[in-house]
Amino acid sequence: MTNERVVEVPWALAQLPQSGVVLDVGSCEATYLAAIVGPGREIHCLDPRDCSKSLPQGVTFHHQSIVGNDLNACSFDAVLFLSTLEHIGLPTYGQPLFCQGDRLALAETARLLRPGGRLVVTLPVGRSRMTTWFRQYSTADLEILFREWIWEVCYWGYEDDRFVPIEAGDVDGFEYRETFEQESFGAGAVAGIRAEPRARISAT
Repeated sequence: MTNERVVEVPWALAQLPQSGVVLDVGSCEATYLAAIVGPGREIHCLDPRDCSKSLPQGVTFHHQSIVGNDLNACSFDAVLFLSTLEHIGLPTYGQPLFCQGDRLALAETARLLRPGGRLVVTLPVGRSRMTTWFRQYSTADLEILFREWIWEVCYWGYEDDRFVPIEAGDVDGFEYRETFEQESFGAGAVAGIRAEPRARISAT
């Protein structure tokens, strides 16, 4: 099955610092965690579901949501949301329904990042829409969502059975491939975003 993981996982892992403390948000069922673990990195995983027994050795697990967490401020050199931000606040993956979950999650991330720390996000993009279990962001949606951040973005679209780089102007023409019978079920287009809090940068 060809889905967005083929481009978002290698891209996201390449954005993480080679050393320091990394928080992965939405860690249950993540297949890439072992690739993050290594010398010089301290890995923390966070999820409202309890999957502590299935995580790689050496990671610290926090059984809670990113929204309303009890983690200490300025604790992490990087925070990773790999196909996770679009689900936060929606009634799926063991969490209750609450409004503006994605915006609240980003506000919490800004609190958790150390000075100079980075946010790494991948999420589905295309025509603006929201379902019961995920959001799909248009380019205009992203501008609003990340207005408190200094950010840069890459886009990939699913064309001819593979993901290829696309321009921002082409993003809103893509749609999520939702038919489970299709071998290519998944995002029609995906964004990779690297960001730092705007207020913190302005204050330095």
